[in-house]
Amino acid sequence: MAFNAVYIKNRRYLVLFGIVFFISFFNKNFCQYSFYDDNLTDTIYFKSEDVLEKSEKRPIFEQVVLNAPISDGSTEILKRKGILTRYENAKATIILCHGFTSDKFDMGVLRHLFPKGMYNTLTFDFRAHGEDAHQQLCTFGKNEVHDVAAAVHFVKNHQLLKDKPIFAYGFSMGAVSAIESQARYQNFFDAMILDCPFGSSETVIKNGLSKMKVNLFGYEFKIPGISFLERYAFNRYVQLFIKYALRIMSHSDSKHINTEIYPLYPAESVKKITVPCFFIHCKHDEKIPTDDIRMMYENAPGFKRLWITNGRKHYDSLFYNPERYRKRIRKFLKSVLDKSYIDQPSSLIWEDSHDELVTALVAPAA
Repeated sequence: MAFNAVYIKNRRYLVLFGIVFFISFFNKNFCQYSFYDDNLTDTIYFKSEDVLEKSEKRPIFEQVVLNAPISDGSTEILKRKGILTRYENAKATIILCHGFTSDKFDMGVLRHLFPKGMYNTLTFDFRAHGEDAHQQLCTFGKNEVHDVAAAVHFVKNHQLLKDKPIFAYGFSMGAVSAIESQARYQNFFDAMILDCPFGSSETVIKNGLSKMKVNLFGYEFKIPGISFLERYAFNRYVQLFIKYALRIMSHSDSKHINTEIYPLYPAESVKKITVPCFFIHCKHDEKIPTDDIRMMYENAPGFKRLWITNGRKHYDSLFYNPERYRKRIRKFLKSVLDKSYIDQPSSLIWEDSHDELVTALVAPAA
């Protein structure tokens, strides 16, 4: 019994000694591996650099409020909400101007068009769109110039953004609003990307009215009195009928946005814009004819590019070929940032080659 007690006691000491030895050995090698191994130190160093690089490209989001007068000479202010996405080392700020029935959240996805970390972006709701739109009036660019102006003033007065170039990206009504703003104030933008703007508000109305037809006993007829409607399209009472008819008969979803159309001629306004402009338009745009964008391109006096795409409908260039769309936009902006556009031809037109698939998709059924 005495022998067994001594054996068990010694065995306990052996186990305890083994545990202490194992811990000491493991701890020694662990410390050497963690803090003294040159290869591991290098690995940790580069990992920390990667983390730092990622943090520099991590966006900072700010909810902002823009103050825009209701109209020319008005002291009444509309507050429009926006989202600023900024980066610590961004080279410029891009103001994103949405189209009719869209809003700032729809435009958020367009941030991915631009190299991450290189550009700040500001999206905002035009009047009568998005948040706090009750009892507001959409004017398709006439009074929206004040919304754009409010966005530009915000950027120019932001402590971290005020010394950086400002670019405009807009489509449809947003592109028109950016054009009218730049033409009026001259010094808002350093470059502009303008996708499917209309040449005049009259063109939009005529194009819409021309497609209005009535089916009667299996026959299709044009709406009578179209010439009268076109002539008095800017009359408030005539517009009530036009807006209703366009929405019902042309399948235009206005989402109950209050609208009033005024005479507006962006194709003429663009003559006052001298900053680099990149115009984009779809061959098969059902709302705005290609002639509008060609006229606008011809009227722009500065450095300019025009890309006619195989897009299947209004504002479809991005969705039809997103890779090429992103590549060309990035190349254009880079040339403005590094001033390399100065040594390039002042005007250039790209037109996508014939695409049988798109033709089949947009052609009317036999």
